[in-house]
Amino acid sequence: MRNGLLLLITGVMSVLVACVSSLPAAATYVLPVDGYATYQPQKSCARTEKPGTVALGQWLSARGGAYGGTLRSCRAGGQSEHKDGRAFDWTLDATSIDDEATAQAFITEAFADDELGDTDALARRMGIMYVIWNDKIYSAWYGFEPRNYLNGACRSRKTCSKTLRHRDHMHISLSKAGSLGQTSWYVESGAVAG
Repeated sequence: MRNGLLLLITGVMSVLVACVSSLPAAATYVLPVDGYATYQPQKSCARTEKPGTVALGQWLSARGGAYGGTLRSCRAGGQSEHKDGRAFDWTLDATSIDDEATAQAFITEAFADDELGDTDALARRMGIMYVIWNDKIYSAWYGFEPRNYLNGACRSRKTCSKTLRHRDHMHISLSKAGSLGQTSWYVESGAVAG
């Protein structure tokens, strides 16, 4: 009986080892991927930048381009996540081969599946609501699929400035949790000091 039990335990252990060894390599993150951000419009004005917004802007600027800042005057017309510290502009030139490559590298990385099959994993971990770059908008509520973008102040692309077309910068808006550094990318990377 004792030998039978020992053989059973050994067999079970062999099966467990085989199952564990067939799992994909360990994920980079321990925390589960965050859900897709919902649209959270600006409702108040901020006088200081949000820590997650600044951390992500600086992290991206280290790859190239420049950090174009976060806050905008609350006296300016219309709603904007810039006014509550949840958006920043990453200064890149869509006509520059190097800047376009830098932008595309981020877009590819942000909207890729992770090793566990989670879609748009990095963008979700960063709390990205939407990205506007080079006449395209990538929004969480459409699964970050690129869609044509035309600023409301423009009648056509031909009459629209480089800035309003987002060809001289990439605009990135974050969820409230992302802007505060509370989504998994910030927590696990230590990008925002606790």
